[in-house]
Amino acid sequence: MEKMSLSVIAHMAGVSKQIVYMVLNNRQYKRMKASPQTRERILKIARESGYVAPKSAKELFSGKSDNIGIIFHKIVPPFSKVMSHLQQEARRRNLEITPYITDGDENLENHYLNSARDGRVDAIIAISLLDGSPERYQRSTKPPYNLKILSYSGPLSGVPTIHFNETEAGRLAAEHLIAKGCKKPAFFGGFRNSTRARGFVQYFRENNLPDPLIYVGEKYTAYFPEGKILAREFLKSRNLPDGVFASNDLLAIALLSGALAKGLRVPEDMAIMGCDNTEAGLYTTPALTSIDTNISLLAKKAIAKIEGMIKGEEPKPFHTEVPVSLIVRESTILNHS
Repeated sequence: MEKMSLSVIAHMAGVSKQIVYMVLNNRQYKRMKASPQTRERILKIARESGYVAPKSAKELFSGKSDNIGIIFHKIVPPFSKVMSHLQQEARRRNLEITPYITDGDENLENHYLNSARDGRVDAIIAISLLDGSPERYQRSTKPPYNLKILSYSGPLSGVPTIHFNETEAGRLAAEHLIAKGCKKPAFFGGFRNSTRARGFVQYFRENNLPDPLIYVGEKYTAYFPEGKILAREFLKSRNLPDGVFASNDLLAIALLSGALAKGLRVPEDMAIMGCDNTEAGLYTTPALTSIDTNISLLAKKAIAKIEGMIKGEEPKPFHTEVPVSLIVRESTILNHS
């Protein structure tokens, strides 16, 4: 089904795009007039098609805003770095980006998706998933919404996606901790069934090693404040692991600071590593070992993919995956000079 636009409504109503824009935005111009019958015809077509009038008159001529909406939970590491690279890549292609912050609120995510119907953005890159997000994305890509949405996540049904190789991230972390002599490794934070957690466990099973401890708490944990609370509970254990792969760098830093406050030596008593290779990991003592998720390449591919979607191209591949690498620093090096 063709996406409903000013041009389509104008053709169906037998008037110009300028007249349609004037009527749908309830504006009046001296040189343009629309009879009551014409106004009602235009409004009826718009109502029945679910069309929302564009916020900007730019669509009047081009049908595009040259703007991409980026939905975040919060702009904290690594998303601040993602935002920076997306903006750089968009600028290279003469595109703009507009960030929308949900702060984890499903209603706000739904509001931003609905708002995008008025043409203020040509497409959406959804960086963070919430409960029900996949269903909202699927609904928003169908009539009458017809939004172009690219999700920063693992594969989703009916929605193009892009992400780093989470399975390999988990496997690299497990391999590194075992190589450093850890006998009681653990995965910390995030959620139990995350792809990176599964990749971590997979390495142990493939090498006939005992399953690692998975410590995720009762609620999904991703950011530093709740990470400190989770770390406090984790560190009460009498049988602490000697190596930990945290779901992200913020959680790794929360655990590292908690471990040091408790009097543990890092990495001698507990090797700690994170995921994302954010700049924040350089500011800890010891500096944080992490999995680099190739954010620069990811941003390039994301902007290229969403630009193609805006042009009407089929997203191929439907799921894009970028490689990861291990960055070793002092938080896991037991013997270094």
